[in-house]
Amino acid sequence: MADSKSSASIIEESVKPRPKKSFLVKIRPAYPFIVILAIWQLSAMYVGGNLGQLFPTVDKIALRAYELLTDPLTDALKENKVNGIGEALHYLTEGPIIWHVFHTAWRLPLAFFIAAIVGVIVGILMGRFAFWESFFVPLLSVLLPIPALAWTPIAIIWFGLGNQTIIMITAFASFLPIAMAVWTGVKTVNPVWIRAAQSMNADKMTIFKTVVLPGSLPMILSGMRIGLARAWRAGVGAEAFGGVKWGLSAGIFDAQEYLDIAFMMVAIAVLGIFGYLLEKVIFQPLETRTVIRWGMMEEMGGQDKKV
Repeated sequence: MADSKSSASIIEESVKPRPKKSFLVKIRPAYPFIVILAIWQLSAMYVGGNLGQLFPTVDKIALRAYELLTDPLTDALKENKVNGIGEALHYLTEGPIIWHVFHTAWRLPLAFFIAAIVGVIVGILMGRFAFWESFFVPLLSVLLPIPALAWTPIAIIWFGLGNQTIIMITAFASFLPIAMAVWTGVKTVNPVWIRAAQSMNADKMTIFKTVVLPGSLPMILSGMRIGLARAWRAGVGAEAFGGVKWGLSAGIFDAQEYLDIAFMMVAIAVLGIFGYLLEKVIFQPLETRTVIRWGMMEEMGGQDKKV
């Protein structure tokens, strides 16, 4: 009787609806941005004087972002060139910040996608086969500490200026941590799980698909996050020296000549927002559907449950 009651209580607790998060908990991801904006605003207000141009206040940065988006449309309206919503949208897409975002938005994700595919394949080979492990691990250990920016002049000499060099440098920088993380994940899968699958007469491919790959997925996702961060850093240097006109990083270095700090801050903010959206669109849903659902990892905000 006691056992049935205890099992019933466990089932009741498992189906009990999760408590709703308070408003302060929902806006928790905005806390660091609020703090950074407050520190920047106070610093800009404190500096003032001639140095004030080098430290624009938040409202001036917001105004510059608005100008970068709407200047073509504003000029067209002054010249009576806009005859409908379609033309208005057309002029909005001609804003310089839109073109910078567009070119960065296809270069960096493409480079990261290439790095993720190659990195996962190489990492799995290193984790599963001794030959490839002894071949790749020393090589990657030497290459990993070298900044991607150091390879940019060599890549420009070999492959010339343009998108191909930027994509290759960015993909190479992102590939290294992904491959190492996948290798570590495959090597650190719980051996008890593998022996349990072997005791059920599972073949090697079945063990890999049902045990090794899911067991190493947290490390794979962690490596991809690090690889994405390195892709941003490599993309900054590659766009700056790759001889391209459009791109957020290229725009930042061009704005340096005119001391347009507000534009530089807008471009940096867009880079950060872009990376944050990739995290929310790619990694967080993937984690929710896999490692969190399987009980291998706690959901963000799980620190409230810890003792």
